[in-house]
Amino acid sequence: MPQKFSRIEFPSRGGLGFRAIQAKRAGLAFADTELVVRFDGASQLDRESAQRWPAHLDELERDFMEKFAFENADAVIDPDGAAVALGWRWAPPPPVPEPATPLVTVGIAHYNLGAHLPATLDSLAAQTYPALDVVVIDDGSTDAASRDTFDHMERAHPAVRFVRQANAGIGATRNRCLELARGEFFLPMDADNVARPDMVERFVTAIRRNPQYAAMTCYFLAFDEKYPAPGTDFLFALRPVGGPHAASAIRNVYGDANAIFRTDALRAAGGYGTDRGTSCEDWEAFVRLVQAGGRIGVVPDHLFYYRHRAGGFSRVTNWYANHQRVLRQFGKADHLPPGEAAVLWTALLGFQQEAQRLAEERRAWRYRAVDGIAGFVKRITGRIGFTPRS
Repeated sequence: MPQKFSRIEFPSRGGLGFRAIQAKRAGLAFADTELVVRFDGASQLDRESAQRWPAHLDELERDFMEKFAFENADAVIDPDGAAVALGWRWAPPPPVPEPATPLVTVGIAHYNLGAHLPATLDSLAAQTYPALDVVVIDDGSTDAASRDTFDHMERAHPAVRFVRQANAGIGATRNRCLELARGEFFLPMDADNVARPDMVERFVTAIRRNPQYAAMTCYFLAFDEKYPAPGTDFLFALRPVGGPHAASAIRNVYGDANAIFRTDALRAAGGYGTDRGTSCEDWEAFVRLVQAGGRIGVVPDHLFYYRHRAGGFSRVTNWYANHQRVLRQFGKADHLPPGEAAVLWTALLGFQQEAQRLAEERRAWRYRAVDGIAGFVKRITGRIGFTPRS
């Protein structure tokens, strides 16, 4: 019989309790276990003691995980107030809400994905969550077979709303789904992904237990496009941390578009950018939502299966242009959440110093290599009695 613990205590340094506390806050595990964090130091304090700035993104994420674990634990131990002096603020978890099934709109953007749309809709039909409002928008598909499949799916799923429009791009299509959403919550989904049967139920449980969040993302498992459905072999997993927000200027710390949003919050933030020819509209939307005052959490579970396609939009578009649309959101520096500006500028300084250190290390290695070769040549020529001509 597995051992059950009534209390688990984690040290603060290293953020060892991060995933467990994240899982409890999402309602996934540890319902009867008190998760406690004892402050025994922090990576930031260690760096300051060594008079060193953060050198890479992993250090920023570790800082975020340590702070998150302390601030979201069931209880904390900080006898000297050192965590408070560092700016960490613990608050007791919100009460667990009464069971409810608010309406969730799942918005699917479809463009030439008729080969995969049936599997996506079948996975939604198999959901354990009953209050679903599904809308599928065909964004002017040019593939005849995909258009035929779309028509067939409309007949096969009478409870689903099927909409057709002239091609407008992924961002505009997601916005149309958002405009048509009837639910308290909005869940965008790509037309080639497959939901786990409890995906919506897990999402709703998590966001209702965390009223401070405007959205929650999750983990996913990627499978090869050659398979009609996910099996047991996966190409990779994505497990986003969820912060810090400043790091999202460099990489997507939040996750995939397949997330749950408070519908009103996403609408108030302006939804998705409508640029044509570039991808990362989901990453941009997360940044925009946070800078509008929202917060984003993560459900630490693989709630859907991501179909990895070589011709996927994010893999055939220019990455410089994709990233540029995210960076332009950071041009609004006055919209950064409290404390994030300091993280951003500290990271800029630290990364620059690390790049300079590596450059100097490479330069010194070249000098040593040249000196070594010159010394070797001198020894060889001296040994064979070679005398250069004057």
